[in-house]
Amino acid sequence: MLIALIGQTAGSTTAPGTAPDAAAAGEARPRTEPAPPPPPPPPPPAAGPAWSGHAFDACRAPSQRVMDRWRLSSPFTGIGIYLGGIHRACEQRHLSRQWVRNQTRAGWRLLPIWVGPQASCTGYDHRIVGKPGRNRRYDAARARGVREARSAAATARSLRLPRGEVIFYDIEPFDTRRARCRGSSLAFLEEWTNELHRRGYRSGVYSHVNSGISLLSRTGRGYTRPDAVWYAWIDRVGSMPARYVADPAFMRTSRVHQYALDTRVEFGGIRMHIDWNFVSLGATRRASMPASCDQAAARARPLALRRGAQGSLVRVLQCLVLPGDRHPTKTSGRYDAATVRAVRQHQQLRGLRTTGAVDRRTWTSLLAHGRTPVLRKGARGEPVRRLQRSLNVALGAPKVRVDGAYGPATARVVKHYRKRLKLGDKGVVTPRVWKALNSGKVLPARARR
Repeated sequence: MLIALIGQTAGSTTAPGTAPDAAAAGEARPRTEPAPPPPPPPPPPAAGPAWSGHAFDACRAPSQRVMDRWRLSSPFTGIGIYLGGIHRACEQRHLSRQWVRNQTRAGWRLLPIWVGPQASCTGYDHRIVGKPGRNRRYDAARARGVREARSAAATARSLRLPRGEVIFYDIEPFDTRRARCRGSSLAFLEEWTNELHRRGYRSGVYSHVNSGISLLSRTGRGYTRPDAVWYAWIDRVGSMPARYVADPAFMRTSRVHQYALDTRVEFGGIRMHIDWNFVSLGATRRASMPASCDQAAARARPLALRRGAQGSLVRVLQCLVLPGDRHPTKTSGRYDAATVRAVRQHQQLRGLRTTGAVDRRTWTSLLAHGRTPVLRKGARGEPVRRLQRSLNVALGAPKVRVDGAYGPATARVVKHYRKRLKLGDKGVVTPRVWKALNSGKVLPARARR
């Protein structure tokens, strides 16, 4: 995350079965009146709507322009936002009550994050007090957990984040083999949870899977666990790292999995450095890497489509033909009136029969649409993939692998296509070849190779 030290190795241990480092039974007490037992923890507030999907987090909340562009062109339906805390690294000049209102109205799901003091055995400037204190209850750590939760809840209220929202505490990797570090961290996080519940919010904890998450999974019935966990595990999306987690059940449907860190990506013409996350809060869905429009189109087997059709092939069509640089996950998958209008407009522009239905000629044109550079052997990249997938449709059957590499097989297919259309006999893609593909020029059945 924002202050992640992912290279730091956190040792694993068996954490206490109840509250951290509880005093042994029969321990002598002072001769004064015994302290009254602590009040029972408040129950968690009602959960918000269940959702699953992909989310990103960045150091700063993006501008409204970026959020609007990424809403259509990226696979993300959620965003992690850093509310505050002593270790929040970036100023949030865009994050405001109006910004929150705009995103929620647009359909974004928000994952609030608080970055306060870190474990006592780390090197951060601000740390949780590690002293066990009286009866080894880590009272100083607990008091700090309460204060952080109050500050986080107050900030959430000021931004008009609704009650029942999960607020995640970011606790970075630490050495779980050290008893005081382990005990004070658990005490802090327990009071973070209890106080958030008192304030009407649900509790979440972000940590590395072999550090804070491993520790929380080993707590017993006497410990108040968070309502959700956000675990850093830079692996394939959706995996459950069972070798670190003693009780996978508590993180199966209330989890966020951070599976990629600090990647520079572009959607809708705007680049950002982000972390990638898969979210499953109160709902389960099979996790998979989201395919871009280019990737989905490369895998598709284009068949004739008309109004009323549904499914993944319609999603591919929509991300190719609808305005706004759509991502497949942001399309409906229903061949509706808006899709018919977009197909008709494309057909008119390309000189195709204006039917509103998609045949082989329309598919060829759609799959070829984009930049038209001269291509020859050795070329690589997205234009080559567009060339390969459109040629496969124009010829009526897959003749070349869609891999983005212009090799001998691609050159042979180009040469064949050019000869049939009387465009010369070279294995080079010129503007005339792109024009033919964009116009939906296909080979008749007798001319297919």
